[in-house]
Amino acid sequence: MTQDLWSIIDELEAAVTDGMHLPLSDRVMISEQELFSLLDELRAMLPEELSQARSVVLEEERILSEARARADRTVKEAEEYAAKLTSESEISMQAEEEAQRKLAEAEESARKIKVEAHRYADDVLKQLGGILGRAMERVSEGRKELRASSDAKESRAGAKTSRPTRTVPPPAGRGEKG
Repeated sequence: MTQDLWSIIDELEAAVTDGMHLPLSDRVMISEQELFSLLDELRAMLPEELSQARSVVLEEERILSEARARADRTVKEAEEYAAKLTSESEISMQAEEEAQRKLAEAEESARKIKVEAHRYADDVLKQLGGILGRAMERVSEGRKELRASSDAKESRAGAKTSRPTRTVPPPAGRGEKG
Protein backbone atom coordinates (compact mmCIF):
# COMPACT_ATOMS: atom_id res chain seq x y z
CA MET A 1 0.00 0.00 0.00
CA THR A 2 1.53 3.31 -1.07
CA GLN A 3 1.29 6.13 1.44
CA ASP A 4 2.06 9.76 1.14
CA LEU A 5 4.82 11.50 3.05
CA TRP A 6 2.49 13.12 5.59
CA SER A 7 0.71 9.90 6.52
CA ILE A 8 4.06 8.22 7.19
CA ILE A 9 5.08 11.16 9.39
CA ASP A 10 1.72 10.85 11.20
CA GLU A 11 2.42 7.14 11.75
CA LEU A 12 5.86 7.93 13.17
CA GLU A 13 4.29 10.46 15.52
CA ALA A 14 1.62 7.92 16.54
CA ALA A 15 4.31 5.29 17.21
CA VAL A 16 6.07 7.67 19.59
CA THR A 17 2.82 8.81 21.22
CA ASP A 18 1.50 5.26 21.62
CA GLY A 19 4.85 3.83 22.75
CA MET A 20 5.44 2.66 26.27
CA HIS A 21 6.53 5.58 28.44
CA LEU A 22 9.32 4.80 30.89
CA PRO A 23 8.50 5.88 34.42
CA LEU A 24 10.16 9.03 35.75
CA SER A 25 11.69 9.95 32.37
CA ASP A 26 10.80 11.49 29.06
CA ARG A 27 11.82 8.32 27.22
CA VAL A 28 9.49 6.11 25.18
CA MET A 29 9.96 2.52 24.00
CA ILE A 30 8.68 1.86 20.47
CA SER A 31 8.91 -1.07 18.12
CA GLU A 32 12.25 -1.02 16.32
CA GLN A 33 10.79 -2.96 13.40
CA GLU A 34 7.88 -0.51 13.01
CA LEU A 35 10.22 2.50 13.19
CA PHE A 36 12.64 1.11 10.61
CA SER A 37 9.78 0.11 8.33
CA LEU A 38 8.39 3.67 8.38
CA LEU A 39 11.85 5.15 7.84
CA ASP A 40 12.38 2.85 4.85
CA GLU A 41 9.09 4.06 3.37
CA LEU A 42 10.18 7.67 3.87
CA ARG A 43 13.52 7.03 2.17
CA ALA A 44 11.76 5.40 -0.76
CA MET A 45 9.58 8.49 -1.22
CA LEU A 46 12.47 10.96 -1.33
CA PRO A 47 13.14 12.18 -4.86
CA GLU A 48 16.21 10.78 -6.63
CA GLU A 49 17.30 14.36 -7.26
CA LEU A 50 18.19 14.80 -3.56
CA SER A 51 20.67 11.92 -3.80
CA GLN A 52 22.04 13.39 -7.02
CA ALA A 53 22.46 16.82 -5.42
CA ARG A 54 24.28 15.26 -2.48
CA SER A 55 26.59 13.41 -4.91
CA VAL A 56 27.26 16.64 -6.79
CA VAL A 57 28.23 18.47 -3.62
CA LEU A 58 30.52 15.61 -2.56
CA GLU A 59 32.07 15.53 -6.05
CA GLU A 60 32.66 19.29 -5.95
CA GLU A 61 34.36 18.96 -2.56
CA ARG A 62 36.55 16.14 -3.92
CA ILE A 63 37.52 18.19 -7.00
CA LEU A 64 38.34 21.23 -4.88
CA SER A 65 40.37 19.10 -2.49
CA GLU A 66 42.34 17.61 -5.37
CA ALA A 67 42.88 21.07 -6.86
CA ARG A 68 44.17 22.37 -3.54
CA ALA A 69 46.47 19.37 -3.12
CA ARG A 70 47.78 19.76 -6.69
CA ALA A 71 48.31 23.49 -6.19
CA ASP A 72 50.07 22.85 -2.86
CA ARG A 73 52.34 20.26 -4.48
CA THR A 74 53.15 22.61 -7.34
CA VAL A 75 53.88 25.47 -4.95
CA LYS A 76 56.05 23.20 -2.83
CA GLU A 77 57.92 22.01 -5.91
CA ALA A 78 58.39 25.59 -7.03
CA GLU A 79 59.66 26.63 -3.60
CA GLU A 80 62.02 23.64 -3.46
CA TYR A 81 63.23 24.37 -6.94
CA ALA A 82 63.77 28.02 -6.07
CA ALA A 83 65.60 27.15 -2.86
CA LYS A 84 67.88 24.76 -4.72
CA LEU A 85 68.78 27.30 -7.35
CA THR A 86 69.13 30.37 -5.14
CA SER A 87 72.49 29.24 -3.85
CA GLU A 88 74.03 30.18 -7.16
CA SER A 89 74.08 33.89 -7.94
CA GLU A 90 73.49 34.01 -11.70
CA ILE A 91 71.09 31.12 -11.64
CA SER A 92 69.21 32.54 -8.68
CA MET A 93 67.43 35.15 -10.85
CA GLN A 94 66.40 32.46 -13.31
CA ALA A 95 65.23 30.26 -10.46
CA GLU A 96 63.15 33.08 -9.01
CA GLU A 97 61.53 33.70 -12.39
CA GLU A 98 60.86 30.01 -12.91
CA ALA A 99 59.43 29.66 -9.40
CA GLN A 100 57.16 32.66 -9.96
CA ARG A 101 56.06 31.26 -13.32
CA LYS A 102 55.31 27.84 -11.81
CA LEU A 103 53.52 29.46 -8.89
CA ALA A 104 51.42 31.58 -11.27
CA GLU A 105 50.64 28.49 -13.36
CA ALA A 106 49.62 26.55 -10.26
CA GLU A 107 47.41 29.34 -9.01
CA GLU A 108 45.80 29.76 -12.44
CA SER A 109 45.27 26.00 -12.73
CA ALA A 110 43.67 25.87 -9.29
CA ARG A 111 41.47 28.87 -10.11
CA LYS A 112 40.27 27.28 -13.37
CA ILE A 113 39.50 23.98 -11.66
CA LYS A 114 37.59 25.77 -8.92
CA VAL A 115 35.60 27.85 -11.44
CA GLU A 116 34.71 24.73 -13.44
CA ALA A 117 33.72 22.81 -10.30
CA HIS A 118 31.48 25.66 -9.18
CA ARG A 119 29.95 25.98 -12.65
CA TYR A 120 29.25 22.25 -12.79
CA ALA A 121 27.68 22.26 -9.31
CA ASP A 122 25.62 25.34 -10.18
CA ASP A 123 24.31 23.68 -13.37
CA VAL A 124 23.32 20.53 -11.51
CA LEU A 125 21.72 22.51 -8.67
CA LYS A 126 19.86 24.63 -11.24
CA GLN A 127 18.46 21.47 -12.83
CA LEU A 128 17.57 20.15 -9.40
CA GLY A 129 15.82 23.43 -8.60
CA GLY A 130 13.70 23.05 -11.71
CA ILE A 131 12.81 19.48 -10.86
CA LEU A 132 11.96 20.35 -7.27
CA GLY A 133 9.97 23.40 -8.49
CA ARG A 134 7.87 21.14 -10.70
CA ALA A 135 7.43 18.74 -7.80
CA MET A 136 6.25 21.62 -5.58
CA GLU A 137 3.78 22.64 -8.31
CA ARG A 138 2.43 19.09 -8.34
CA VAL A 139 2.09 19.16 -4.57
CA SER A 140 0.26 22.49 -4.79
CA GLU A 141 -2.05 21.15 -7.51
CA GLY A 142 -2.74 18.07 -5.43
CA ARG A 143 -3.63 20.22 -2.44
CA LYS A 144 -5.96 22.34 -4.61
CA GLU A 145 -7.65 19.19 -5.91
CA LEU A 146 -8.00 17.91 -2.37
CA ARG A 147 -9.59 21.18 -1.22
CA ALA A 148 -11.91 21.23 -4.26
CA SER A 149 -12.95 17.64 -3.58
CA SER A 150 -13.53 18.45 0.08
CA ASP A 151 -15.53 21.60 -0.80
CA ALA A 152 -17.65 19.63 -3.29
CA LYS A 153 -18.41 16.98 -0.67
CA GLU A 154 -19.37 19.66 1.86
CA SER A 155 -21.68 21.42 -0.58
CA ARG A 156 -23.33 18.09 -1.53
CA ALA A 157 -23.79 17.28 2.14
CA GLY A 158 -25.31 20.74 2.70
CA ALA A 159 -27.65 20.32 -0.28
CA LYS A 160 -29.04 17.07 1.12
CA THR A 161 -29.99 18.65 4.44
CA SER A 162 -31.73 21.76 3.14
CA ARG A 163 -34.78 21.44 0.89
CA PRO A 164 -35.65 24.09 -1.64
CA THR A 165 -38.91 25.96 -1.02
CA ARG A 166 -41.45 25.87 -3.80
CA THR A 167 -43.90 28.54 -4.57
CA VAL A 168 -47.23 27.32 -5.82
CA PRO A 169 -48.94 29.66 -8.28
CA PRO A 170 -52.55 30.61 -7.48
CA PRO A 171 -55.22 28.65 -9.35
CA ALA A 172 -56.25 30.16 -12.64
CA GLY A 173 -59.25 32.45 -12.46
CA ARG A 174 -58.99 33.27 -8.78
CA GLY A 175 -57.69 36.57 -7.70
CA GLU A 176 -58.08 38.01 -11.16
CA LYS A 177 -60.91 40.38 -11.81
CA GLY A 178 -61.99 40.61 -15.30
